[in-house]
Amino acid sequence: MSNNLGYGSCLSDDEYEKKIIALHCDLPPSPSRTQDRQTRRWELELAIDHRLGLDFPRSKRDALWDIQQKVEKRRGRLLFKYLLRKFFSKSLTRDAQSLASYLVKEYSTVLNQKELDNFFGHEEARSPSLPIDVENLK
Repeated sequence: MSNNLGYGSCLSDDEYEKKIIALHCDLPPSPSRTQDRQTRRWELELAIDHRLGLDFPRSKRDALWDIQQKVEKRRGRLLFKYLLRKFFSKSLTRDAQSLASYLVKEYSTVLNQKELDNFFGHEEARSPSLPIDVENLK
């Protein structure tokens, strides 16, 4: 499938799904930190190939990976709050939504609006959110 961004063809939904499944099937039951990090990098690479194009520039890919690593640190803090959700339930929803906004804002430093729309979807790029079931947090 080609795209209108000028970065060549994109992986089809089917190709993307098969590559993601293959990536995870090759992992050991308890991957090392290095394997986990490499898997997350390949997940991002595949998402870029699927949503932006196979010829998306390496420099922009690397910049998105740097952002993704900063987001992972914030995600770790959010996971900690989730584990202690009885104490943090009110701030957990706010922090999750803040994380989604932070991700899109940071990606916007690398991607233009059309690229953001292709990567996240038009609505999500403009109003980032994470699906949170508030009732299950209690």
